[in-house]
Amino acid sequence: MILLLASLAAAARGPEVPPPNQLLSWDAPLVSAPGTRVGMIVETRDTTPVAIEVWEGAAWVPVPETWREGRVAVHVVDFGRSISEVRFRSPDRARITRLDWDLLVPAGERRADRMPTAAGVLPTALTDIGVTARASWGARSTTCTTVEDDWYRMAIHHTAGTQTYGGTVQGAVQALQAYSMDSGDYCDIPYQFLVGYDGSLWEGRPYDYYSGATGGGNNDGNIAVSFLGCYHPTSCSTSHAVTSAMIEDGQLLVQTLVGLHAVPSDSDSIRGHRDWPGNSTACPGDWLYDRLDDLRTSIAPSYAASFYAQTFPYAADGAVELVLGEEEAGYIEMLNVGTATWQPGSTNLAVTPRESTSAVADEGWVSSTRPATVDAVTPPGEVGRFSFTLQGNSVGETAQYFGLVEEWVTWFADDGGPRDDQLQVRVIVSAPPDGEDPDDTAIVDTAGPGPGSDRPDEGGPGALVGFDTLGGCGCASARGGGATLFGLAGLLSIVRRRRRV
Repeated sequence: MILLLASLAAAARGPEVPPPNQLLSWDAPLVSAPGTRVGMIVETRDTTPVAIEVWEGAAWVPVPETWREGRVAVHVVDFGRSISEVRFRSPDRARITRLDWDLLVPAGERRADRMPTAAGVLPTALTDIGVTARASWGARSTTCTTVEDDWYRMAIHHTAGTQTYGGTVQGAVQALQAYSMDSGDYCDIPYQFLVGYDGSLWEGRPYDYYSGATGGGNNDGNIAVSFLGCYHPTSCSTSHAVTSAMIEDGQLLVQTLVGLHAVPSDSDSIRGHRDWPGNSTACPGDWLYDRLDDLRTSIAPSYAASFYAQTFPYAADGAVELVLGEEEAGYIEMLNVGTATWQPGSTNLAVTPRESTSAVADEGWVSSTRPATVDAVTPPGEVGRFSFTLQGNSVGETAQYFGLVEEWVTWFADDGGPRDDQLQVRVIVSAPPDGEDPDDTAIVDTAGPGPGSDRPDEGGPGALVGFDTLGGCGCASARGGGATLFGLAGLLSIVRRRRRV
């Protein structure tokens, strides 16, 4: 049986990886669109390399192996001319279980003439939803050089190939990278992210490098999300049904990226590959194309945050150390990964357990249960800062936890996170050095009314301020909790410290 996919595959090119053709006959000539290189991904029964030759019209030419991982290998050979018909032979054909091939003209994407700057780290909002980073799936070092720092749109692809290699989705990701770089002359996988049929999520090309997938002058700022497999009734050696898992987790990935980069979740900004101008392709296949609206549907909670940075030492690394009466000012920054905009006066950092008073409250707090409100209006995808001061009110150690609350609406932990126990700062307060009179230090009474107050239930940072005074509500929403997007990573910096006198 001769595999004749040339005309269909040609209609789907632009670019398509892995190779579109599966070898079904060793004995007949195979016709393809003209090309100057043969590339293949080969699965074998064991891990021993195999010998393969290709007839290019004048002679049998060996096709050397360029990469191998377990039972999967990439083979590539170049010709000095363009050809459109090939044949394959191998003395090891009994050990070959699958051979996918293409006759192509290499993409020739720009490669580095030196090692590029190391790729950045995936945002915690992506690792929190299960995106497997490159370091975890065994990626090669990238040779890409162009950095992308302004993602504002998205292209949905399919790889138009098999869903697994070597029996695993990870094998398909590894083979895709090797084939893209060795056969296609890409600087890496063309796509930023990959989605497996089982819902697994993978970082493809490093997140902060320019895309190489969509073509037609549409790569600028265009995040490429590709589904491993072929989801078109024609133009593929094997077509696959769309699974619920790949749509559900693909939607989670797309909507998380929407939140991170404020990409409008509509058909103008999130398109199938075929819909971006200048592309003649069936990608992402009819069956996946019919599900694009599912990917565009928002699943993000209204109020959700992911940790971004803080100036206070992390609890796992140390503590804020104060002498009795001293203060230390700083901030905690959070990324808005929900759909609602944060507003000063209503989006607050709160002490947890909820509505408890703090032993390290300062008179500058919003209340004894609210250290700070967000410094400025913070739309989705931007970072909000919560600035406040910790005060050493009594000798001893305090493990102070914080959460976020949208007053009169919800606690973030009940909507989209972070959990109430994930933001923590340890404070250790010591007695004044010998010879220093502690009476010289004015300590704020955390239990009684503040200065000038004529009511016993209001005043100093230690007092429980009523909700009518605060202007917000501490009650939890009746809604169920969403997926936690919080991650601990950030920045340490020097902060202001002073004595209360």
